[in-house]
Amino acid sequence: MKPNGMIQYGTMKRKLEDNNPFRYGCVVEDSFYCPRPLLEKQLAGFIRSGQNVVIHGERRMGKTSLVNAVVRGMRGWRMLYVDMLHVQTVGDVCRRIVSSVRNMERKASLFEKALKLLPRLRPVMKVDPSTGEFGFGLDARAAEDPYAVEEVLDMLSKVASGGHMVVVFDEFQDICHLSDAQTVLALMRGRIQFQGDIPYVFTGSVRSKMVDLFDNPDSAFYKSALTLCVGEIDRDSFAKFLRGRFESGHRRVSDETVRAIMDAVADVPGDVQQLCEAAWGVTAVSVGTEDIEAALQVVSMREGDKFESFCERLSPVQFKLLMGIARIGGREIQSRTFLDEAGIANAASARKAAIRLCELRYVYSFRGEYRFSSMFFRAWLLRRRDF
Repeated sequence: MKPNGMIQYGTMKRKLEDNNPFRYGCVVEDSFYCPRPLLEKQLAGFIRSGQNVVIHGERRMGKTSLVNAVVRGMRGWRMLYVDMLHVQTVGDVCRRIVSSVRNMERKASLFEKALKLLPRLRPVMKVDPSTGEFGFGLDARAAEDPYAVEEVLDMLSKVASGGHMVVVFDEFQDICHLSDAQTVLALMRGRIQFQGDIPYVFTGSVRSKMVDLFDNPDSAFYKSALTLCVGEIDRDSFAKFLRGRFESGHRRVSDETVRAIMDAVADVPGDVQQLCEAAWGVTAVSVGTEDIEAALQVVSMREGDKFESFCERLSPVQFKLLMGIARIGGREIQSRTFLDEAGIANAASARKAAIRLCELRYVYSFRGEYRFSSMFFRAWLLRRRDF
């Protein structure tokens, strides 16, 4: 590493880190967001015309940031964002939706009016005396009735009346975790199809499940939304954006270095931003290709404990398969060559282990190949000498 490339101590380091020009792991906005003109134009057109949209894309591709940027740029529109990640019961779904209404309707009086639209759920609004913030409670037993979803969606129709509102269900595929998922999905579809004044956007990071929800004729949501795919950002556009961000943070960077950063994490937008953030943090004046390894080490140190816990959840065969995908690649995991190299006895064991790794979201299947959901996890595994 260059002698002037590492800031090791003192106020200067803290000051620079406070102004890091990269953001990751959250919805990015304004100058931190890399524009995607074509996708933005398509999505805005669908929303304005009242079309429901399903957005496919793996994790950290920037789906939520894209939707947020589009709605923020549409004058007179509001976004009701509902995070469906890890929902387990009907009550979870109902509470997530009502919580989102609370977050959108900042005034207590407006939220109280919305709660009155839920007589079946017997909602109660509460005010925290220490903070002055208001919350709510729903009748636990009533919230677990699948038909409660209909009442909550009817409330959305009332909340949206008199203005433009788009409802975003993020990580929608997790609704399949519900024990009565098919009933809930049928009830939701029944209500949503008559709410023509509300465009719904469904996003998900498990492509296979999202495809099954919206393209399987046996699914209640079959053909209920137009499809928009979000993948890697155009390389030239993204590289230009990244160079601009480095420059705004007073770092020089070459085209070669930017390309090497993108190569290191397979062009995944969220991972690229994370690696850039680390590269910016370990340098002072310029960022070169020789700094990428140090940046990867920074990320490994930050996330090492998490990656350790990932490995502890795995059986020996599952771990062997994971290491095999890291070292060899995930295209032919049932071939004799792969099995011998990975130390796995037979194809059936590999297939079963792959299903579990996908369930845990450590890897995902794409076009006949198993890929890591986090390239940093792969890099961390390959660095470990004790495996």
